[in-house]
Amino acid sequence: MDGLRVTIAQTRRFSNYNDGITWLRTQVRGLTTDLIILPENWVGTRILSEKEFNEYVEGLREISNDINALIIGGAVYVSINGRNLSICPMVNGKGLINYSEKIYPSKATGERIGISGGDRLGIVRVNDWSIGCIICIDAMYPELTRLMAKYGVDIITNPSSISVDRVYLWRSLGLIRAFENSAYFASAMGTGYNYPDGRDVLGGSFIASPNGEFVMTIDIGIEGLFTATINHKEIEYARSRRGYVDDIRNEALSSNISINIANA
Repeated sequence: MDGLRVTIAQTRRFSNYNDGITWLRTQVRGLTTDLIILPENWVGTRILSEKEFNEYVEGLREISNDINALIIGGAVYVSINGRNLSICPMVNGKGLINYSEKIYPSKATGERIGISGGDRLGIVRVNDWSIGCIICIDAMYPELTRLMAKYGVDIITNPSSISVDRVYLWRSLGLIRAFENSAYFASAMGTGYNYPDGRDVLGGSFIASPNGEFVMTIDIGIEGLFTATINHKEIEYARSRRGYVDDIRNEALSSNISINIANA
């Protein structure tokens, strides 16, 4: 399958997962797609119990089953074994297939006060596509996306919550992550709410190609589902021309590099 239909949900922040699932169910009627990406914390910032998380996943499973698409379920806070984690479920019609955790909760927004860092990044293989998930600010750490590239990820999905003054920075970051890893980078951003420090969050979601171009950008301040088709030939061209992924996999090369510091 050369083409993959990717749908980005740019949504408001709902007060609970039931309202969010209800909204999504109405939006996907008649939709034909292979992949839906939801924003970070789109169903609120309350920490869910494992039971509530499972209910949320079940709601996504039902929607996925109805439209036959993989759903990257944004990210939600979940209390598991005494730790509060930010988790992005990856769900199809069978249920929870895989999940990613936020490795580095945001220091700038105070997220680290109540949320622990995770240690898991998930990749799901769908036909000829490898689909990975990295949550919001974790995209600022190139080691994480490079780790996924080492395992052959074709599209890096990025559920995120980005203040409007940082949207163009985030789009630039997405272009870089896509280009350096020879993979698509797709960021779904929330809209219509505020950061704890009062800054507006107004969306600005996008898909960046592995060859340095935007496949799709979504306007600031609008809500809905937006679909574009990405092509595996773009990935094949990027990898054959530049060889970045082969270099990433060459551990012998990186292990032979030394750092030398001199005093002037």
